[in-house]
Amino acid sequence: MKMKMGVTPQTKHLKSIGANLTLILVAFIWGSAFVAQNSAGNSLGTFSINFSRYLVAAIALIPVYFFFSRKENKKTPEYSKKLRSSLIGGIFCGIVLFAASAFQQLGIIYGKDEGKAGFITVMYVLIVPVIGLFFKRKIPVLTWIAVALSPVGLYFLCMEGSLVPELADIILFICALIFSVHILVIDRFSPKADGVLMSCTQFFVAALLSFICMVFFEAEDIRIIPVAWIEILYLGIMSSGVAYTLQIIAQKNTNPTVASILMSLESVFAMLCGALFSRTAPEPRKILGASIIFIAVILAQIPQSRRNK
Repeated sequence: MKMKMGVTPQTKHLKSIGANLTLILVAFIWGSAFVAQNSAGNSLGTFSINFSRYLVAAIALIPVYFFFSRKENKKTPEYSKKLRSSLIGGIFCGIVLFAASAFQQLGIIYGKDEGKAGFITVMYVLIVPVIGLFFKRKIPVLTWIAVALSPVGLYFLCMEGSLVPELADIILFICALIFSVHILVIDRFSPKADGVLMSCTQFFVAALLSFICMVFFEAEDIRIIPVAWIEILYLGIMSSGVAYTLQIIAQKNTNPTVASILMSLESVFAMLCGALFSRTAPEPRKILGASIIFIAVILAQIPQSRRNK
């Protein structure tokens, strides 16, 4: 007689490690995409870039979804539930992603300090666990220490000027709040959803909303979108299609607070890629900031590993 085996703590631990490594890859892709994003911004507006990249991402994911779902029994109640969670979660994620991307680009346009913009944007690393408290999420002590260390490291890594708040800073803080909601929405829907379908849906929704805004505010950009086709393809396929889909899949097996800390590595990878392209060594202050963030990432893993063990 065969015994039905459940999910063991070891299996959960391995899935958690895999998910966290995947999120580090996501942070690397986002960090490396800054060059393409800045280049595209020289010729196109906010909504034009977002419409193009999200449309490319959505189209690229359609064959991927059909390939992986071809063997599924689509007549079962389980599939219907997964389909419903994927579409509803994708719609909510698409709306939030559109808003966050728009506020981020708007804050960068009005602001003069790109480092300061990056520092404020990734403040979701603090906001996510605070919001999680309202949903009665228990967060280990070492994870809270990691949460506290992350903005310290980000300050040394990103900041160049003062922290005196300006209009752009308020806009970017709203962006950070919205990205926090995006992480929590994914955490809510991803365990019961098809990651690829949910991601594809969110890109179609974000592209549609960006297109509507582009028609009203950036109609003249429609004709010149092909000028930045190389950057748009990279942003659409890698930064959007691959990275956001991997984020949805990975967050099925990790805590949203840990996910936010791991994804804050985006700033570290952006610095490293920038130094590589410019062929200049990072400043000691930035190396210190990156080191603190890496320590925070390691601390965030310790409680989870012990709990699973």
